Amino acid sequence: MNYNELKQAILEYYQKYPHTGLSYNEIVNTFQLNKAEKALLSGILSGLMEEGILTKDSKKYHLQQMPKAKQPSPTPNPKLLQGIFDATPLSRGFSYAFIRTPEKDYYVDAEDILNAFHNDIVAFEPKYRKGHQDSAIIRKVVKRSTEQFVGELIRRNGFSTFICSNPKIFRWFFVSDPAQGENGDKVVLKVTNWGNPQMGKVPVGKVIEILGKSGEPEVELLAVIRQYNLPLEFPEDVIAEANLLSAEIKPEDYRNRRDLRNLYSFTIDPITAKDFDDAIAVEKTSKGWRLYVHIADVAHYLSVEGAIFQEASKRGNSFYFPKRVIPMLPERLSNLICSLRPEEEKLCLTVQTDFDRKGQIIEQQIYESVICSQSRLNYDEVDDLFAGKETEIPIPLQDILLEARTLSRLLTEKRMNAGYIFFDLPEIEYEYDENGFLKCLTLAEETESHKIIENFMLVANEFVATRLSQTAPATIYRIHNDPDFNKLERLIELLSYYGVKWVMYENLNKSIQYLLNSFPNEAYHKVFDRILLRSMKKARYSTEHIHHFALAMENYTHFTSPIRRLCDLVVHYLCKTWLCHTSNQKFTPSQLKHFAEVASEQEIQADQSERDIEMVYSLALMREKEGELYEGMVISVNSRGLIVQLEEIPVTGVIKEISLGEGNWEYLEREMRYINRRTHKYYQLMDTLTVIIGYVEDDIYLFPIPETLRHNVSKTKSSLSHKSASQKPKPSGRTGSPSSKRTGRTRSPSSKSSKSSTTRGNK
Repeated sequence: MNYNELKQAILEYYQKYPHTGLSYNEIVNTFQLNKAEKALLSGILSGLMEEGILTKDSKKYHLQQMPKAKQPSPTPNPKLLQGIFDATPLSRGFSYAFIRTPEKDYYVDAEDILNAFHNDIVAFEPKYRKGHQDSAIIRKVVKRSTEQFVGELIRRNGFSTFICSNPKIFRWFFVSDPAQGENGDKVVLKVTNWGNPQMGKVPVGKVIEILGKSGEPEVELLAVIRQYNLPLEFPEDVIAEANLLSAEIKPEDYRNRRDLRNLYSFTIDPITAKDFDDAIAVEKTSKGWRLYVHIADVAHYLSVEGAIFQEASKRGNSFYFPKRVIPMLPERLSNLICSLRPEEEKLCLTVQTDFDRKGQIIEQQIYESVICSQSRLNYDEVDDLFAGKETEIPIPLQDILLEARTLSRLLTEKRMNAGYIFFDLPEIEYEYDENGFLKCLTLAEETESHKIIENFMLVANEFVATRLSQTAPATIYRIHNDPDFNKLERLIELLSYYGVKWVMYENLNKSIQYLLNSFPNEAYHKVFDRILLRSMKKARYSTEHIHHFALAMENYTHFTSPIRRLCDLVVHYLCKTWLCHTSNQKFTPSQLKHFAEVASEQEIQADQSERDIEMVYSLALMREKEGELYEGMVISVNSRGLIVQLEEIPVTGVIKEISLGEGNWEYLEREMRYINRRTHKYYQLMDTLTVIIGYVEDDIYLFPIPETLRHNVSKTKSSLSHKSASQKPKPSGRTGSPSSKRTGRTRSPSSKSSKSSTTRGNK
C-alpha cells in the first residue's frame, strides 16, 4: 500500500471499531505491513494525531473521542461578532486558527471552531486574552464560503472517503454514494452534511463531477481552476462584441494622436510571450536622454457599458498557468488588436520623459499616440548583447540598448538613494515537458535587461499617479503600508540571537536597506530576507492616497499592463479624461473603490491559484525522489518542526519535531530554535545538513542525517546600531528589483513572487 491507501485503511478500521486501541506493533500486525509500509506508518499516525482524528494513550492509538459541545457563557445574551474563519494554521499542523475582522484578528482553539471551514463567515464570542492575542469561540456559521470542494476520492473495500486538495480544508469527508468514481479520481464534492466535530460526526458529501485521474497535469490544472471557480470561457455577448472590433486602424483614429511610427520603438519580453502591452524607445539628447514608454490603448476599443469591460471588471486580472492562460480580455484583443507586435501600427498611450545626464527628470508628459514597433526582443538576447556575445540584434538597436542600460543604472541608483527596498530572493522558474509535467526547478536571477524594463515602467507608473492625484477628483493607487512595528521589534530580538544588532533610524526605509546590505554572508540573506519580507504588509489597490513603502514613492499606480490587469485599464480611462482630455468617461469615487477592491481580491486569487498548481507539480516531481539524499539549509523554525530549503532543487520541506531524534526536544519560539535538554544538541536558523526525502503527501517530509549538521551563525557579531538619526546609512550596494510581468507580482513586500521571469515595475 502507498501512503494514502494505508492511511485510508487505518481510518476504515477505526471507523469500524471506534472504541478499539492499537499499539504501533498491533497496527503492523493487523495490516501485515511490509518494511516499506512500516516506514510510512509513523508519519501517518503522527499526521492523524495532528488532524485530531487519533489520540495516543500510553502506547495505544485511539479514535479521538470528541468532547461535548461547550455550553454558552453564563453571561446573558453575549454579544456576538462576525468575522471570516482562517484555517491556515490548522492546515500547517497547529492546534488553533484565526477569525479575521476589519478591526483585529482573534485566536481560536481547534476545539472552539464548531464546524466552520476556511473562509466561512462565522458569529463568535470574544473571550479571555491569550498572551497578546484576543481569543474567541465560534458560536455559529453564518454563511458558507462554498458548498463544493475539489479533492481526491479514496476507495477501499466499497468504502469511500474524500480528501480535499486545499490543505486549509483540514477535515476528511465520507462519500454518501460509494459507487461514484474510482480510487484516485480527482472529483468535485458537494457537501450534504457539515458534521459536528464535538459529537464525533464526520462531514458527508456526494460526488457531482469527476475531473479525471489525480496526478495528470491537465486534471490537476482543471482541479485548481474548479477549486477557485475561475471562468474558463467568455460569455457569448463578450465574444460577439470582440468579433465586431476591427483590427484595422480607422482614419479618424489617427486624429489628435502623435505620430511616432518612425521612432525606433521595440519590445522586450520572455521568448514565450504572446501579448505585448508595452514598448519602449530611448533617444540620446543634448541634455541626456528622452524615454518613451508606449502602452497599448485598450480603452480606445472598449465602452465601460459594454460586455467586454463588464466581464473584465469581474475577472480583475489574467491568470497564468503552465501551458494555459485565463485572460482578462478576449484573445482577439489581447493577442491581436492591442498587442504591440512588430511591424504593425498600434494605438497607444505614451509617457514621454526627458532626463539629464545624471538621470534626473527634466520634463514629463502623457499623450495618445500611434506607433510601429520595429523589433521584438527577448530578455536572453539582450543579456547576451550586454555580455559581449554575438546576437542578431540590429546594430542601431544595439546602440540604443546600451544607452538604455546606462540610463537604467542611473535610475537604479536614484531609487536606492530614495530608500527602495530590495530583497535578495531569486524567483523560482518552472520548466515543463511537452506533456505538461514539471521537468525541473531552477532559480532565476534578475538580469540587466529585466532592470531596464523595471525601471522604465516605474517611471511611467509614478508619473501617472502623480498627475492624476493633482488633476482627477479620484483615482486608484497602488499602495503599500508601513510594516507592523510589533513585527519589526520581534525581528530585532530574533536578529540579536543570531549576532546582528539592529537599531532603527527615523527613516525606516534606509534602516532596512542598511540591514539588508550588512548581513555577514549569504546564509543570512536566505533566511532573514525572507523573514523580513513576511513582516511586511501586502501591496494593494486603493482610492486612498497612501504612499508605497517598499518603493519609497509618495505616488504610485499601475498603468503599464491594461491587457491583463483591471486597475491599469481603469487608470487608462482616467488618463484619457483628465490628462489627455480626449474622453468624457468619468467614474464616481464609489465605482473606483469597487474596481480597487475587485482588483485586490482577484490578485490574491491569482497568487493563490498559481502557487497551488506549482505546489501540486512540485510535489509530483519530488515524489519521484523519495529516499534520495540532498543538502539543505534551515530557513524557518516553528512548533511543527524545521523548514529546510534544498540546495540542488529550490523547494522546501519539513522535518517534524518527532523526526529530530531521541530525547526531549524543546521549541524555543523567541530564538526559532530546537534544543535537546538531555544531549544539549540544537537545531536553529541557517543550519546546514543532509536530509533524506522521506515521503511526499501534502508537503515534502524530510528526515535529517544528524552527523552532517553544521551551524553557520557568524562568529563576529554584526552591529547595525546607530544612535543618531543624523548618521545616515549608505544606500545598499545590492541593486535591482526582481519582478514579474505576467502577474505583476514581485519579490518585494508589495506582493508575492511569480513563476514568470519578466519585469514591468509592477509592485
